[in-house]
Amino acid sequence: MTSKLSGLEVVAEVIRRYYDVGAVQLPQPLEAAHQRRHRKMVVQTDAGRFLVKTYKRDPVVLDALRFQHRLSDHLNANGLPVAVIKRARDGKGIVELDTWAMELQQFIEGGSMPLTAHTLVASARALGEFHRVCRDVPCPPRDAQMWRFSDVPRAAFQELFKKACAETDEQRIVPHCNAIALFLHNAADALSTEKRSTFETGLIHGDWHGGNLMFRGEQLVAIVDLEFAGDGCFLEDIAYGMSNLCLRTTPEHNVLTARSNIMLDHYQFSRSLSYAEMVALYFAVGVKQIATVSYQLVQQGANVAGLTAAQWMEVLASQCEWLNDRAHKARWGET
Repeated sequence: MTSKLSGLEVVAEVIRRYYDVGAVQLPQPLEAAHQRRHRKMVVQTDAGRFLVKTYKRDPVVLDALRFQHRLSDHLNANGLPVAVIKRARDGKGIVELDTWAMELQQFIEGGSMPLTAHTLVASARALGEFHRVCRDVPCPPRDAQMWRFSDVPRAAFQELFKKACAETDEQRIVPHCNAIALFLHNAADALSTEKRSTFETGLIHGDWHGGNLMFRGEQLVAIVDLEFAGDGCFLEDIAYGMSNLCLRTTPEHNVLTARSNIMLDHYQFSRSLSYAEMVALYFAVGVKQIATVSYQLVQQGANVAGLTAAQWMEVLASQCEWLNDRAHKARWGET
């Protein structure tokens, strides 16, 4: 079938042979997409446009992919928007060939989440529903540490401090560093091994951020990238979501409060947070925020999200002040 074909022609021929989609054009690489673990292409057919993903034909990889397909079907059946898997003629979601395998997904017209009050509501409600409807779904182990949201990033933060001091007068950075270090000390206690036993676990998304929430305008049209889904702590998804969607780069306390209130209020339409989770949440958010900024600045060099290391130290110190205050209020039941 493929002996005289090469590259994208092979993919097109496999689609023609295994799927009922009519005429198939030559697939086009999806240039803007991450190609970390598999190739991604877009193909136009008589049945519409599809996202094509190819994988190494490895039993572990394909077992994980089958779980993602079951999860996608479950979310879709419970009213959560996903990129629906196109089944081949034999009813399977994966076409297996000699050394590689392929899947087709519905191609979602849209883009990453724009940050508005309406999209925050949509993302928070979707996350709450995700946790609610998946509570009793069997959870496979994840390709991530179970408690990674609670790992205080001391070494990475030290590198951030060094970069900031190299950019400006160290005396300007030290007060910010002390404020962040105090926050991390408090976080280590709030997220200790003993405290974790009080946090509810179950099936989580594992990478809840704006790039994995596809929107058309202010309408959520798909939750994507289920490859990190599996057994985890609900607090991880919430903390990751708040770090990415509520904190971003703003040090303004009134903005942080407004965004986080929207997210937590609407998440809890589907699942209420326990007292233990509320007390620990703001420390988990801070750990995620500091870890992300620290690691990305080390990897990317000059800046992250348009801010230098010195600027980030000031932003993080302000955010930690707000997070400490919110954690204190949660502990004592204050609004």
